[in-house]
Amino acid sequence: MSRELQEHRETIRHLEGRTRNIEEAIKLLAQEQRHNRELESAEREKLMLRLQQEVAKLKELPPLRSKKHR
Repeated sequence: MSRELQEHRETIRHLEGRTRNIEEAIKLLAQEQRHNRELESAEREKLMLRLQQEVAKLKELPPLRSKKHR
């Protein structure tokens, strides 16, 4: 019985170690996801600014003259 108890304790320690590793991996994944969301948000913001600049440039162009048929 003592040997069996010792084996169970070792198994529990092993499982606790694996659980800590999994928890750490989950924390790292969550951190990576937050970082990716921040990067994507910054990229969307840059694209929006570029789009606004292009629209402003288009508004500054003189109106197109229509070609009259002879």
